Amino acid sequence: MRSKVQYQLFDRSGAPKSFRFLWMFLFVVACFVIYFSLFSPSTKGGFKRNPITYEQVMKDLRNKIDRIINELQQDLVKLELKNGIKNLYRRRPETDHVDCGRILSGDKAYLESVSGKNRIKIVENDQLDMSCAAIMNRILPPGSNLKPLKNGVAFARIVYADYEMLEKQVQMSYHPQNSFCFAIDKKAPPKFHERLRAMAACLPNVLLLPDEESVDSDGHNINSAHYNCMRVLINKPGWNYVILLQNHDLITKSVYELEQVYEWLGGANDVEITPEAGRLDNKFKWDPKSLKMFRNESGINEVVLNGKMKFAKGAVQGSLSRAAVEWMVRTADLTIYIDQWNKGEFGVDEMFIQSLQVSADLGMPGHFTDECLKQGKKTDFVSRMSQWESSDANRCGSKTVRHGICLLGIEDFRTLAAYPNLMFNKMIPSFDYAIVECSAELLHNRTFLGQEDHKLEEDYYTNMINVLYHNNHLDPNFKLECTPSYKEWLARDYPL
Repeated sequence: MRSKVQYQLFDRSGAPKSFRFLWMFLFVVACFVIYFSLFSPSTKGGFKRNPITYEQVMKDLRNKIDRIINELQQDLVKLELKNGIKNLYRRRPETDHVDCGRILSGDKAYLESVSGKNRIKIVENDQLDMSCAAIMNRILPPGSNLKPLKNGVAFARIVYADYEMLEKQVQMSYHPQNSFCFAIDKKAPPKFHERLRAMAACLPNVLLLPDEESVDSDGHNINSAHYNCMRVLINKPGWNYVILLQNHDLITKSVYELEQVYEWLGGANDVEITPEAGRLDNKFKWDPKSLKMFRNESGINEVVLNGKMKFAKGAVQGSLSRAAVEWMVRTADLTIYIDQWNKGEFGVDEMFIQSLQVSADLGMPGHFTDECLKQGKKTDFVSRMSQWESSDANRCGSKTVRHGICLLGIEDFRTLAAYPNLMFNKMIPSFDYAIVECSAELLHNRTFLGQEDHKLEEDYYTNMINVLYHNNHLDPNFKLECTPSYKEWLARDYPL
């Protein structure tokens, strides 16, 4: 049963008035303290100068002011607790009026007021303060309220635009044990480069690749960018899964939810597996020997070395275990393999991980198999949600399609909150920023306020085909069943 929505709701107008009253009170008290510290009434009804030094007056004044401020700070804490505004999520001005709680609870009349022709777009700040103090103030969570993680997460993202949304993404998933790697498209504007360099220089767990490549919609250089991020991230401790992202993917699970989901995956890679679909270029050799895939071939079975790989296709986005990344970086040498895919014409980024994943004989940790492909069945994955729609935009929540995928708007907020997926694609801040802001507030509330609007579906994650295979494939009695026992997210109602 779905948990009761405990979204952060309070009278926004009340808190500022209370704060103004308290600081006005502080000012008046300070004036009285100064006056009576310098002057005191005489016994004859007049006033006379106190026979004390200026230094003594200032010392007494500072002590009295410190006591007053300390008392007021305690009162402020009580006020925060009373009004439920502790750890309040900080909104942008253009979305400050949006009541995400009403949308999450299914208020359709209110939803119309912030969608469609009333859709809220980001108002970019050309004068954004990029000092380290300002960056940390925007990204780092309030206080020291983050609990330690058993294992952090690494994020490898290829980017080219919308810095403020990307900074918001780091804020939404920030934890000292998490690591963030950005690979910038060489064609991105200079200011975009400058801002990401400033973020990386400020936060030690934000990494920026020094070698920039030009990426395109056909997928060229996408694989090498992700791979280079993996090569950097493997040297960072604290994480046990890396999630591969592109510019307009939005993470939709909190740091603690990601930790739990990856614990349930238990080392299995989460990768979409669909048929190869004729993208293989047979003018190249695709056996590990010709690809020089293993740094040390001693001990590798000759049949494996000289046998042709198996192939599959799927989304670029996915989740790989740390052991898989370790294998890809330190056991394997994927230079030639990546280069051969990169020489293709279209969708060259959608074969890289998938083909390693189904070539079980290669021995990549967390791998899958091609057995389900032989049965004509695709394999579910939860790392990304995309709603493909090439013919009828009215089937999209936002009624808008771009490159065959529904653009996600505030109409998709309830879907985003309920689905098991770890990220949603595509979120364009110049199309709809309310969905980004409400998603960020949702994760903030789940992280810092203990909000339980949708309980994680443990049975979904633990019964995924790739997870069952990972846990049991070494058992000679294990029989792989390629049809899931649960209702896949692709078969669920959309939009909610």
